[in-house]
Amino acid sequence: MFRYKDYIMAVAKERSFSKAALLLHTSQPWLSTKVKELEKELGLELFDRSTSPLTLTEAGEFYVAQAEKILLIEEDTQRRFAQIHRTKAQTLSIGSSMFFCTYLLPQLLQRFQTEHPNLTLTFSETGPGTQEEKLLNGDLDVALAVDKPDHPEIEVIPWMREEIILAVPSRYQINQELADYAYDFDAFLKRNEPGGRKSPVPLIRFLNMPFLLLNEQNDIHARTMKICGRAGFSPKVKLVLSQMMTAYYLVCEGQGVTLLRDTIPEYVTPNDNIVFYQLDDPLAFRSIYLSYPKKELPAMHRELIDYLIDKGDAEGLS
Repeated sequence: MFRYKDYIMAVAKERSFSKAALLLHTSQPWLSTKVKELEKELGLELFDRSTSPLTLTEAGEFYVAQAEKILLIEEDTQRRFAQIHRTKAQTLSIGSSMFFCTYLLPQLLQRFQTEHPNLTLTFSETGPGTQEEKLLNGDLDVALAVDKPDHPEIEVIPWMREEIILAVPSRYQINQELADYAYDFDAFLKRNEPGGRKSPVPLIRFLNMPFLLLNEQNDIHARTMKICGRAGFSPKVKLVLSQMMTAYYLVCEGQGVTLLRDTIPEYVTPNDNIVFYQLDDPLAFRSIYLSYPKKELPAMHRELIDYLIDKGDAEGLS
């Protein structure tokens, strides 16, 4: 009985078979035939065809009123099913560096997880060059990395801009000589406040310092070599490490100097054993990219991506 409700309501709205046919993207004869089929089934006419424009009969008015109730029920049902779909247990996997997985992402996504209690987020540490494959085979839903995947099936968005800084043990004598350039922990965190900025340090002053270098798989390895080379020297490498946080803690222990991402001081406990310097080189700035499969995404997947984008803007990350 109500399988033709969309047709009846269109004719009732337009008060014309020809206008309703245009609205429904069909032909007038086909529409008239379907309405007559329903009227024959009911044994009653729904439209008074003797009037111009068409008017509803008593039976037609009752049918339209009932059809409107059915549409409201359908809409409410669709909303409820969508809500159930959003809240059912789901798991999403985010791939990023060890630092992001350990420090930045848990804090950044805390509110999102609170709003979606049935969602499980997994943080997977991914090395350089592995995100693209994992995104394509479904092992990752989202990746945040310096690497910029170059694949037609992956969407890539610049998400965050970070600065590379020099970290030096505070006990090193050179810090007294370069006091006008050096930030202690508190000063570095407040460097963007009025009067908080200092000039970039002349990196050549560190040519005889022992460097803690990240391995060749890490983007900062190449940046360190190029930045030092452009400053006029080749770093004296004391240790080669795989993790940036290891380098950070070794600097705190006085083992040497290293180049770090500027977000580290924001997520670790303040430490008096380390000072920071900014660098005057374009390579001291780099982008972090948000990547995800370029396909129709589940609702929760899309919500997570939108949240990350909005959060990046709100926190001044992008």
